[in-house]
Amino acid sequence: MLRALIAIVLAAAASFPSHAGGPLAVEPPLVDFGVVAPSTKHPTRFTLRNVGAAPLTILRAQPSCKCTDISDIAGRTLAPGESLELAAALAVPSSPGIKDAKVMISVQGLPGIVEARMQADVTFPVRVTPAYVDALKGAQEREIAVASVDGKPFRITSAGGRAPRFVGHDPAKDPPAASYRLSWRLQDMAPGQLPQWWVIDTDRPDCPQVPLRLRHETTGSRFDMERNARFWFVPESIVLAGAIKAGTPVELKVAIEHLNPAAQGRVTAPAWGDVRAVAVPGGEGTAELVSATKRGEDFVDVTFRFTPAAGRPGPRYVPVMIETPTGRGPAFVAVTVVP
Repeated sequence: MLRALIAIVLAAAASFPSHAGGPLAVEPPLVDFGVVAPSTKHPTRFTLRNVGAAPLTILRAQPSCKCTDISDIAGRTLAPGESLELAAALAVPSSPGIKDAKVMISVQGLPGIVEARMQADVTFPVRVTPAYVDALKGAQEREIAVASVDGKPFRITSAGGRAPRFVGHDPAKDPPAASYRLSWRLQDMAPGQLPQWWVIDTDRPDCPQVPLRLRHETTGSRFDMERNARFWFVPESIVLAGAIKAGTPVELKVAIEHLNPAAQGRVTAPAWGDVRAVAVPGGEGTAELVSATKRGEDFVDVTFRFTPAAGRPGPRYVPVMIETPTGRGPAFVAVTVVP
């Protein structure tokens, strides 16, 4: 008798919708776009449903980052049982790895927030696992796996600007493979300030470069300490130029993003995005500003002409300084200079 009663209760509970956000349910709670190409945008729709017994008024819906566009649903009231659609689009970066974002929804009279979540696995034709160099907490040396997604053999020609440190593979004796293991050592990286990126070069025409973020205590918020004072930063600070002949110009693009945490994102220095020059501070090439196009209040798309200098063939990691009236900040060009 007791088992029968428990079965009836469980069956009744299963007939009610699950809604971790209380009376406002998000369906689905997570949209997983799976494997996606870099620099792509992915639209989706969520259904917001009032599963409670009283009307619900949405105060605001705010994405967790500026990579996400959403429809305006603020002020909408849902009667019990009523639903509405929330349109969203996730723009993924040009670098590999898991990209996630969420829409935070506030409802009048309810504590906390309700979340609609999205994620995508940004993958190049050559996939690296993990998709970053983890040098945090004193790590000095580790291994990563590098493999072609389509299973075709390829060659790795450099890693971090140096000859690759293969594990279990001798490129002088062994034929090209579809997968490799590489090791990196912190002592092999640039002296002084560590770079934000560690780039793998391959011989695949569809994937000549794979950038990996270098995770270290000095490459995060401490890397660019002037960003708050100048009111902008470079969200994707690496530009992949591929293989270029010395002295040959190529047009490249990078975006700068407004930053003002002290004023909760408000623009208090209107000239922050008036890009007036780009330059290479060292002797590894030249950069010339082509255009600077504002995208809303928060982004400026910068196009510049980069020309690598002669004298040293092979992979380079070249800083390019972007200048506005509020200050100067760096982006980095990854290029392989060929004769």
